[in-house]
Amino acid sequence: MNTTVTEAPMYTHTIETTPAPTNALSIISDALKGGASPEVLRELLAVKKDWEADEARKAFNLAVSDFQRRCPIIEKADKAYDKVYARMDRIWREIRPLAGELGLSVTWQIAELRDGMCHVEGQLRHRDGHGERLSYDCPLPELIKGQNLAQQMASAQTYAKRYAMCAALGIVSGDDDDGHKAGTQYITHDQAVEINDMIEAAKGLATFNEKAFWGFAGASSAGEIAANRYAQVKQALTNKLKGGT
Repeated sequence: MNTTVTEAPMYTHTIETTPAPTNALSIISDALKGGASPEVLRELLAVKKDWEADEARKAFNLAVSDFQRRCPIIEKADKAYDKVYARMDRIWREIRPLAGELGLSVTWQIAELRDGMCHVEGQLRHRDGHGERLSYDCPLPELIKGQNLAQQMASAQTYAKRYAMCAALGIVSGDDDDGHKAGTQYITHDQAVEINDMIEAAKGLATFNEKAFWGFAGASSAGEIAANRYAQVKQALTNKLKGGT
């Protein structure tokens, strides 16, 4: 006797869910749909503004840190009055590609004579919106033969801008390249951001030992991780976040 067994169709039930808001704009949008009062909306907008400012500040700090890690020591290859130094235009030509890659820019708003001193003011800004004020005062140089007062002031402005910019970005001039021209390679800015995000997530785990992690990575910050260690460091963090060792 042949027996035919018919399997009952599997019963499935799909529950549609609405994804949780992932950013401040989504939260404000949901509040509008829910008929939030003007007072609540004002509070949410203030929270949004503070959150965006904090994110921009973190991006700025990371970019400056990455810049200082990757920027070579600028050679003192120029000479004036029997002294060697690094000219402002040459410094800018050397650092501009790296600064642009990291979203950093320098602008100048004020250059004037104040109480016999050349005073300059500007900003070091990041593409995400955060900026830091630059300011420097220096005395006017001696008026040399054939130079007028405007040229004297221009020389002082260049000097002041060079020192203000170099101080803000941690640019060093000298003869040593600090290993940059010797072939040392580090992870990219995007990879450093990725590693930092994973570290922040791992900090919520009781088993994560941050000090031991940096010892394993051979660095004190994400930007200082060697390029040839990136895959190993990322895998270690991935394992930790998945509950591994």
